[in-house]
Amino acid sequence: MTEAAVLSVVQVRESEQMTMAEEPIPSIDLMERAGTRFAEHLLRHCPVDRFAEIVVVCGPGNNGGDGLVIARHLFSRQLPVKVLLAIPEGARTTPEFDTNWERWQALTAEKETATQETVNTHRYQEGEALLWHHPTLLIDAVFGIGLSKPLRDYQARLVESINQSGAYIIAVDTPSGMLLDGHTDEKALSVEAQETYTFQFYKLAYLLPETYRRCGEVSVIDIGLRLPTGDYELQLIETETIKHLLHRPYKHAHKGSMGHGLLIAGSADMPGAAVLAATAALRGGIGKVTVHCPSKVCDLLPVAIPEAILSRDAHSDSFSRIDWERHPGINAVAIGCGLGTSPTATQGLKSVLDEVGDPLILDADALNILALNKTWLGFLPANSILTPHLKEFERLAGKADDDFDRIAKLRAFVRKHGVIVILKGAHTAVAMPDGRVFFNTTGNPGMATAGSGDVLTGLLLALLSQGYSPAAAALIGVWLHGAAGDCATAQHGHPSAIIASDIPKCFGKAIQLIVDN
Repeated sequence: MTEAAVLSVVQVRESEQMTMAEEPIPSIDLMERAGTRFAEHLLRHCPVDRFAEIVVVCGPGNNGGDGLVIARHLFSRQLPVKVLLAIPEGARTTPEFDTNWERWQALTAEKETATQETVNTHRYQEGEALLWHHPTLLIDAVFGIGLSKPLRDYQARLVESINQSGAYIIAVDTPSGMLLDGHTDEKALSVEAQETYTFQFYKLAYLLPETYRRCGEVSVIDIGLRLPTGDYELQLIETETIKHLLHRPYKHAHKGSMGHGLLIAGSADMPGAAVLAATAALRGGIGKVTVHCPSKVCDLLPVAIPEAILSRDAHSDSFSRIDWERHPGINAVAIGCGLGTSPTATQGLKSVLDEVGDPLILDADALNILALNKTWLGFLPANSILTPHLKEFERLAGKADDDFDRIAKLRAFVRKHGVIVILKGAHTAVAMPDGRVFFNTTGNPGMATAGSGDVLTGLLLALLSQGYSPAAAALIGVWLHGAAGDCATAQHGHPSAIIASDIPKCFGKAIQLIVDN
């Protein structure tokens, strides 16, 4: 899945060098291609006619060279383009920048002669305020992906002025000032873009909560960079990923061949968690789902979800134990949704860990109990799937210094314990036991609602019960869960209108997206 790789700066540079050597193509022509495709993408996806002016802010390096190519192409379309040079007096420029600066000057000089109009190319003066009283599109081409230290002096004041300008900002490849291979300190200055058009590959910083706000919505522009085949440690979960993993429907299937899952969920205080997870399992294609829950929860289930098979716990309020002899033919087990962390539930979880040797799905309170009894992590069956949100993961693995450190902790955790962790968030990260991490590309903020995690657990149970490997179930489940959330948003008109029970109803539409692709 090379095309879905998430690359470091070093890997991007290697890809560029490989492309220039093998295509072959000189650096100046690759820059021309990148800037041209950026401009084409902008014209297709941004309503440029809403802006009275387009200001391209160009630094002295190759990112600035990209900006000059973009400016030239937009100018040739008769758009009101101005170039703002963000280059201190005496600063060095790259050869590619110099070539494109000459091309920009030649183009604008020709236009001035023909129309007697003045084309404004302005050099930023340190401390200058950039304020526009009319709608302005600002294209940030000051610094590219190679920045390795915080901005200072001239550059810092420039970026501060850009952020205060009131313009709509689109960054070229990366927002100037944002580090890509390490944490950008919260107090560090960077351009705060509404959008970022990045070239060819996602970078890790675009997928993490602390840095995502700096780049806004990210679009990836194909500029034809080559990449050696192989397994990359950081990848995206995309439509093609799921298409290769998803089984075709079997015409002669029956409920016995579609798997039988056991869901251990619910407590007197949280009966709805069992309902949501069981509903998701059934909507996810499972043949049969048995819900083992306390007596008080069992009394509610037949009305809420008549398709579920009931297994009544001996305890009225909490899960306590399972009589496995009464449950032959179980293909997969999920535990934790609404379970509570009472001493009774804690001992119940320990009994499950002692008696089940196949991969488990553990969510919510099962994870909270593990966090309080960390030696039990050693009893987890290999390839079990854990589905924590950020705080639950912090309780399991320790507090992280920042988002990059959290990904490092995530990779260390799965390697140590031989499990799969689905770290839930805007770009949910699925970490495999070998340390590879896959980031999801579906979903929306409306899914940040109570019960959404229970739905994911039920869907994972359905997939594991149907015979998918734990790795495939995790990848399919995360993508499908997010895609169903997107379908629910489209159906209800706005993310804020979604509730968790809307998501399973859209599983079918989400699967159809794969079929139609």
